[in-house]
Amino acid sequence: MVKQSTTSTESSMSSIRGFVISANNPSAGVTDSALTIHGILQANRLGSYLATTAVKVSHIFSSDLQRAAKTAEIVLAAQPRTLSTPTAVKKDENLREQDFGDYEGKAYRKRSKNNTGDMNHNLARFKDVESKEAMRTRMDIFIDTHLQPLFHTTADEDTVVVVAHGIILIYLWQRILARFLHSVAVSSGVLVGDRGLHYPGIWSNTGYMDLEIKSIPTASIDSSSLPLGLESKSWLEVDSKYTSPPLTPSASTSAIPLNNPYLQKSLVVKSVNNLEHLRGVKKTRGGIGSSAHDSTQKTMDFFLVKKP
Repeated sequence: MVKQSTTSTESSMSSIRGFVISANNPSAGVTDSALTIHGILQANRLGSYLATTAVKVSHIFSSDLQRAAKTAEIVLAAQPRTLSTPTAVKKDENLREQDFGDYEGKAYRKRSKNNTGDMNHNLARFKDVESKEAMRTRMDIFIDTHLQPLFHTTADEDTVVVVAHGIILIYLWQRILARFLHSVAVSSGVLVGDRGLHYPGIWSNTGYMDLEIKSIPTASIDSSSLPLGLESKSWLEVDSKYTSPPLTPSASTSAIPLNNPYLQKSLVVKSVNNLEHLRGVKKTRGGIGSSAHDSTQKTMDFFLVKKP
């Protein structure tokens, strides 16, 4: 999600706070699997949790795959109604999970592009795993089309929500991060893994990343150093037109293109894979929690609550 608020400095400058939510099923890929019973429980807990905080959703995007779209709909339904509350989730196929091609539903070790032992690999009709480059392109399109314009149109105290999937969210995060290398920070208490800030690992189901994007005066931009393992640009692999200044400790602000829309923005990571809303939640045993959710079934509350 992305939240717009106002901070006071020498002049009034806006900031955007962001949460990116995972609807994760590691083996599903683009297979349109439904949420499980446990997944519905987790999504309901997330929606209720966010509704009791200062989060006020003004825009909500999700993958068009139903496990993400349903999670987003539950989050939206739990929000108190205001003039800025959206009426529906905006679904975008660019937010779909990585396409595993002919390896959909198979073990990860069988998905490698270098798996020459797979006899089907050379068949004309064979569909390979979606490439990293293709996923980066999808995320750049989504960011440029939907997120970047909101820097200028989202009102103070409003929030933008993005719900997608475990693997593609890593690429979404990296493409967001690539736009803010001139000014990025991490809040105290946020744990960064050995691989660095650019690879936080795959989110748990309904886990979210909490981000804040602040407006800053150009004079305050300090590009003399890069935090938490970002010194190497190997994780980018494909340079972005927004990646500036160059990823070297000696880069100067004069290297930043003046037409970079992120120039006067800074990024703060407030939490990664936040699961505060799932405290005390346990999965039903006996395989029931992993069963597909049936919306026609009634909960115990339906039978116990007195009818008017």
